[in-house]
Order: sequence, then C-alpha cells, then structure tokens
Amino acid sequence: MAVLLAALLTLNPSLDVIDRIMAVVGTQPITLSDVAAALQFGLVPLPAGTKDPTGYVLDRLIDRSLMLVEVDRFQPPEPDAVEITVQIDRLQARAGSAEAFDKALGVTGTTREQLRRYTRDTLRMQIYTNQRFGTILDPVEREESIAAWVRELRRRAQITVLYRPAPPKS
Repeated sequence: MAVLLAALLTLNPSLDVIDRIMAVVGTQPITLSDVAAALQFGLVPLPAGTKDPTGYVLDRLIDRSLMLVEVDRFQPPEPDAVEITVQIDRLQARAGSAEAFDKALGVTGTTREQLRRYTRDTLRMQIYTNQRFGTILDPVEREESIAAWVRELRRRAQITVLYRPAPPKS
C-alpha cells in the first residue's frame, strides 16, 4: 500500500491541499474549512485588534467542541426550528444578498445544512448554559463561571493543536 501511495505521489506531485486539520478534540477534528467558515460568517465574534484571528477562532471552536460533548450528554430541549431559520436568514442578510451568501458558502465549502446544524448546536449550547448557570444573575460572575467550566473541560480533554501561527513579519 505504501509503495502504491508513493508511486501515485511521484506521478502527480502537484496535488493541492484542499483542507487541513488544525486541531483534534478527543476524536473530533477541527479543520481549516471550519475556521474559515466561522470567520467568513462571523460565527465567532472577533474582539477588536485580534492579532491572530485564525488562532482565536480555533480556540473558540475547541471550546465549542468540548461544550457540545457536555450538551449532548445532558440533552437540553431542542431549539425552535423557526429560530434556526431566523438565524440563517440573518447570516444571509449580513452577506448582502442571496447570491453573495451562496458565493460565501461555496468559497468556504459550507452548505446551508451545515450552517443550520451549527446554529442548532449554538442554540442548544445557549439553552444548556442557561439551565446550568441561569441562577447566576450578575453577568460578570456568570461569564466567569462559564469560563471556569470550559477551563475544566479543557483540563480533562485530550486536545491536539496542529495550527502554528505565521511568524511575525520583520
């Protein structure tokens, strides 16, 4: 098998990389396409002045993967399908037109169904965190509690980050 692969690579050395694994959380890969789609559609809000948007979004997607494992374990109620559609419609409106939205989907290799699943999972995470941390009324304390929970999830998880930021230009 290895000989066949080596022969194929020497016959066509100009193969294009179409995606790249940026990190693995447990057994779940996070790809460059996942990061690009999150950036393209604003699925992960970037703080102003973020020096490494790719690294920042990758970290948030790692947190998201860990949180979704917990959400799946506890099975919060399903979000309303209408709310999912409203969220997708907002993404399309932000793109400017249906054509621009479809182009962005094509550029990132994302389908509408993938965006619907992402949105569904985001809403499920909100439902879960509201159930788990809903009694904390102070917004700062609530965010600190959620951050501590995510740090604990990270501590317990097997996470392999393969992404290396580009060195600063001199």
